[in-house]
Amino acid sequence: MVMSLWWLALLILVLALAVWAICFWNRRSVRRSPVIVANSAFLERIPSFARAQRTARALRAALVVLAVLGVVGSAVLSGRIATEHVQTPKFAQRDIVLCLDISGSMYQYDTEILSTFAGMVDSFDGERVGLSVFNSTSRTDFPLTNDYELIRTQLDHDAEAIDFDEQGYRMGTRQYPEEKLRMFADFIEGTRGIDDQASLVPDGLAACAQEFDQADTDRSRSIILATDNEVNGDTIYTLDEAAKTLQDRDISLYTFYPGASECSQTCADELKQVTEAHDGHFYASSDPQAIPSILAQIQKTQAVEMGATPSVLRTDHPLAGWLLTYLAVLGLVLAGWRSR
Repeated sequence: MVMSLWWLALLILVLALAVWAICFWNRRSVRRSPVIVANSAFLERIPSFARAQRTARALRAALVVLAVLGVVGSAVLSGRIATEHVQTPKFAQRDIVLCLDISGSMYQYDTEILSTFAGMVDSFDGERVGLSVFNSTSRTDFPLTNDYELIRTQLDHDAEAIDFDEQGYRMGTRQYPEEKLRMFADFIEGTRGIDDQASLVPDGLAACAQEFDQADTDRSRSIILATDNEVNGDTIYTLDEAAKTLQDRDISLYTFYPGASECSQTCADELKQVTEAHDGHFYASSDPQAIPSILAQIQKTQAVEMGATPSVLRTDHPLAGWLLTYLAVLGLVLAGWRSR
């Protein structure tokens, strides 16, 4: 909390102190000598008189305390106690495509990536989100949409579908119910269109770029590519060519590299080099919780590109000062009436 008009509060306190000092000094200067009345000592032994004296002293003390509280309350109220926070305007002109490599080496990461992304849907406000999956060929799982209930349901379903030990199932060491087999088959359908080839990352990335519509509107466009870059086959595009098509269309690229099981360090190095060469952002982490960092970077960067100007929002909290002042004034009125 901050007091935006602290100088005004300080001025009120100084003025109140000055008024008290003047009154106190003036009272001392005009004080007269007491009048001595003979045979009046017995009055102090009368219960009603003693009680009246105690009441008068208590009322004087109460008046002083209430006056001080009233001044403090007025100072606090005048100083405007408030909370401040910086807010960047939100935009509904942001499109995000999750471009997911669903080759066998990525299964162990895909489930967590999809689950993490599904858990973040509630934080979206106007963004359109789409999901494209690929192996040797690509398939649109769902197009760009801001139907967040559909997005969440589909991502949760996909996370469950890809949680599958395909090698163990083929070797007979893992068994799955028919419903699970059907979910897995439906999810990977259309992504194995080329025999004996897998994880054609450049072609998958180029296909993800085709997910963006409304080319004539001013929107920010981003692709989150999750892949281990273990290409197995002949691609139409090179990774550099695919990344260049994104840059030419003003599509920001964010690559998430969870690690590689077979490929050497060259897979990560190539992915990082190409991403950064085309003004993209590279994230290497086995923890899918890095996805929230990617989304935060997208929102921050794209807001700047769209011309968002952060603003400071101030919320006043006058209740405490107002209540203290009100109670002090009410107390002064009641105490003054009682002391008549």
